[in-house]
Amino acid sequence: MSKRSMNQIAAAVILSALGVILLLVNLGVISLEIKELFVVTYPFLLFLYGLVALLKRQFGWGSFIVLFSSLLIMERFGVIDFHFLDVWKLWPLVLIYFGAGILFKGRKLKVIYRTDFPSAKEAENIPSAETSLKKIRGVSIGNVTFKKQNWAVEPMDLYNMIGEYFIDFSKGFIPDRETPIVVRGWIGEVKMLIPEDVPVKINAVIGVGEVKLFDYAQEQIKHVVAYKSDDYDQAIRKLNITIELKIGSVRIDRV
Repeated sequence: MSKRSMNQIAAAVILSALGVILLLVNLGVISLEIKELFVVTYPFLLFLYGLVALLKRQFGWGSFIVLFSSLLIMERFGVIDFHFLDVWKLWPLVLIYFGAGILFKGRKLKVIYRTDFPSAKEAENIPSAETSLKKIRGVSIGNVTFKKQNWAVEPMDLYNMIGEYFIDFSKGFIPDRETPIVVRGWIGEVKMLIPEDVPVKINAVIGVGEVKLFDYAQEQIKHVVAYKSDDYDQAIRKLNITIELKIGSVRIDRV
């Protein structure tokens, strides 16, 4: 069945269900205000959408929508206490999804425990292709630390599904250029130490959790942080840091 025909079926089912409800309202069988009508019916429409997604073989997304809408429907019938904004409570489904992928799809789970990368001196003996961009990416669980004395600070793109990061830039050799540092993941804890004399630009997005940045009070820090040193644009040696976590905590201090 083509994607177009599936979309047509989904639209037809949703419109028909909404039409039936509106018809019952007009005939006086049920009495609902428009707002109440939407609040009562949207979980059922979501459920139908989830079923269509499953028929389109979008199993991950479809299963999530079906489960989410089913919980909302049970709340409508007084079975459980679950509301739309409680969606964040379903984050363990991420672990279930990847676990099921490992069991039934043969997806590999890469477990990483990575400590220090080479020092600046050791990095001279490594081919430039390997030092141009340090990457840890994939479906992985582990800890990543950079704290060896005089370790070579190079552009990095780090990703762990679940993990902890500790990066001590005060012990690293920071080159005279803008160095991008990207740290991403689902669930994690990020700690960084930055020298007082190194300008930084920091963009951090945390879905659920906390951010502690330098000496700023906690109430001044939101889940989305955009910070840039006053002398950043004029500086030659500087760090451009991006952090993205679904759930976790970030702490960045000056030393």
